[in-house]
Amino acid sequence: ASLHEFRPSESQLTGMVLGNRYKVHGYLTRGATARVYLAEDLIERVPVAIKMLAPESNKSAELSHRMLREAEALRTIDHPNVVRVLDTGETAGKVPYLVLEALPGETLGDFLRRQGTPPFELALSLVRQAAQGLSAAHRAGIVHRDVKPDNFVLVGPSDEPYGLPLIDFGMAKLDGSGGTSGTHTILGTIEYMAPEQILAEPVDARTDVYALGVVMFRLFTGHLPFDTTQPTDLLRHQLFSSLPPPSWLEDDLDARLERMILTATRKNPANRYRDMQELLDDLDALIGVSAGEVSQRPPPVTADAYSPSTPRGSEALAIFAEKFEPYASIPP
Repeated sequence: ASLHEFRPSESQLTGMVLGNRYKVHGYLTRGATARVYLAEDLIERVPVAIKMLAPESNKSAELSHRMLREAEALRTIDHPNVVRVLDTGETAGKVPYLVLEALPGETLGDFLRRQGTPPFELALSLVRQAAQGLSAAHRAGIVHRDVKPDNFVLVGPSDEPYGLPLIDFGMAKLDGSGGTSGTHTILGTIEYMAPEQILAEPVDARTDVYALGVVMFRLFTGHLPFDTTQPTDLLRHQLFSSLPPPSWLEDDLDARLERMILTATRKNPANRYRDMQELLDDLDALIGVSAGEVSQRPPPVTADAYSPSTPRGSEALAIFAEKFEPYASIPP
């Protein structure tokens, strides 16, 4: 990538040199708690992205810890479908920042909002790359916890195959860091969150499998499975409602692909793919990359409902079930 591939906006940081090495050229984008700037590595003479906590967030010890955790997570992964962290540092005002590889392109979320449903072959390629990046993260002992289109970047010109790196590991769980945030804060994006994540219960790779299943639903149908802007409705559906069959929205969808999406998004983690590699194996079989067949995964014999694994989760689910009655039920 070169600096000319980016269009940064002017910023108060423009012209500043961080760590005696990274010259800021302008502002690129922002998330909920951080801002991203375009900079030039004055030693390597290449563009880099500087991720820095926003002014309203830089006094938070928890958010600073998350940024350091993101750097720790990314340093353990070496995969083309995962953004690379190059360096870390602090400004003169003690604001931590990450130096990431600069990714010219738009997020998958922006692409979908701009263009709608992508062509089928492109969608398959993007899902496979997403699964490969997540599988690499899981092998490194990392659960992303915020898998959604806005956390993938489409890299490359439109007349060539896109690359799809996964970004923003600020909510990631590393092996040994515990299953929840430690403060019972719900981390993630509700449209893509599995029940265990909503209830702040321990999560594992199957939590990311669920979120990628929702991304798949959106890629192949053009819609979210629970297409509502009401937070309480989204919460009820993510906890208690099975996804509608994608073929209701896309008549000619391959039945094998539909089965994969519905398997990935079952409420009970035990009924999903055991890990991302299993889902990737089925994708490879569907695409024809491997000689295998897409696995036959019939629906579970019993009703697919989430069973909490902690007393706090059981208590929370019971409260939600009472609130959403008669649209909700919990296993006996």
